[in-house]
Amino acid sequence: MDIVHVVEPPAYPEWGYAHLPVREEKLRRDAVAHLPQFIAENCIEPDLVDSSSVRTGSAEFEIVRMAAERNSDLIVMASHGYGKALLGSTTERVVRHASCPVLVVRERTLQQNPSLLVKVAMKRILVATDFSELSRKALPYASAFSKSFDGEITMVHVVPGTLPAELSHLGLVLEHNRLVKGAEDLLPLFRERYLDPQVPVQSRVLTGGPASEICKLAAQLDCDLIILSTHGHSGLKHLFLGSVAERVVRHAPCPVLVVRQKERDFVPA
Repeated sequence: MDIVHVVEPPAYPEWGYAHLPVREEKLRRDAVAHLPQFIAENCIEPDLVDSSSVRTGSAEFEIVRMAAERNSDLIVMASHGYGKALLGSTTERVVRHASCPVLVVRERTLQQNPSLLVKVAMKRILVATDFSELSRKALPYASAFSKSFDGEITMVHVVPGTLPAELSHLGLVLEHNRLVKGAEDLLPLFRERYLDPQVPVQSRVLTGGPASEICKLAAQLDCDLIILSTHGHSGLKHLFLGSVAERVVRHAPCPVLVVRQKERDFVPA
């Protein structure tokens, strides 16, 4: 396990730009001094810690860069989950650019269930799928978590609540029924092909907005973990299309594991 804290230079230094290096060095010293205490207070076994370090710069860039440098298999971080629609958050940007899967624990979840700080049991796992090649990448992780914690999996597919406007009312009904029936037929096939047969699995087909329905179902089932995939779009494509994964991270009632389409593709500058 590698533990990293990133000191971000302020956009408008309160001491003035001339004092910025002094302030950064003070923050670095304080962080370095606090890391051993942080590890001890959070019940992290010292034998599990390979390294602890403090970096300076953009938090999301330094986290992603370190994960690539260390060839990490997983990034674990917390999110405030404020629901920032335009600016996003450090966690959401890490999800978008990380070179490996990202496990996100929301601050609100920790406040509501302090036992997560002591013991983690991922027994009720919700896996979202749209039957694409990308969404299949989430399934091996679901199997691994369920086997490790003797848990059960719920697979969910969300049929869009908004269909093409050119369809008549009857056409909308028929198309919706076709999509639901198709999903109900595909879910068992996905289970047989990509999940361990020994893992208990149930399936759900819902209608509505994918992110909203995934979060609502996770709350209803009192899930311990949501697993889903993301394309990791950036730039204009991300601005206009958004990301189901990032909206789930923002609003989920439990931790979220996000698996990216492309892994190990980050090249440090």
